[in-house]
Amino acid sequence: MKKQLMLAALAAALAASGVAPAFAHQGHDHAAPAAVPQSAEGAGVVRAIDARNNRITIAHEPIPALGWPSMTMAFELHSANLLEGVAVGNRVNFTLVNHNGQPMVSALSVQR
Repeated sequence: MKKQLMLAALAAALAASGVAPAFAHQGHDHAAPAAVPQSAEGAGVVRAIDARNNRITIAHEPIPALGWPSMTMAFELHSANLLEGVAVGNRVNFTLVNHNGQPMVSALSVQR
């Protein structure tokens, strides 16, 4: 049930905004709402870096904690310093945090 609710929230966010899904939970059951993770780990390949706007685009593998399938998404970065030593084409591990309902990269490391 929790996975279905997360997938429904993902689909609703995509349909409503046309952009990356939020961490928001939009369940409608009468039980207590499922806890939405405040952080999640991911891995993927850097597809673009937009240092001017403090964003990175990652083609990431599934992120089970969020119920996300593999996809390519642009993420805001917590700090421009996270881009040090990172280049397009690098395989990376990253941590997402919930920042006002949107995923933000708070940690980023190149896989060696």
